[in-house]
Amino acid sequence: MTEINDEIKLVIDSNKAKTYEIDKLKERINDVRESISVLSNAIKCGFLHDKHSLILQEWIVEYVHDRDQMLTHLTEMQDHG
Repeated sequence: MTEINDEIKLVIDSNKAKTYEIDKLKERINDVRESISVLSNAIKCGFLHDKHSLILQEWIVEYVHDRDQMLTHLTEMQDHG
């Protein structure tokens, strides 16, 4: 009887760890989305020097790439555990 309880506990702990990792990844995705928004708004304001606007555009490309990778990873975690 103890073996079954230990096995169940392992499954529960595994599910809690998976849920925690998924939640943490969702938070990171939200942070990246916010970063993209802030950088985009700074460019739209038009008060930056052109060279600084170009730098921010490069950063946005990097953040978009990171976001896409994290979304793919999140989908894999949710679909395949």
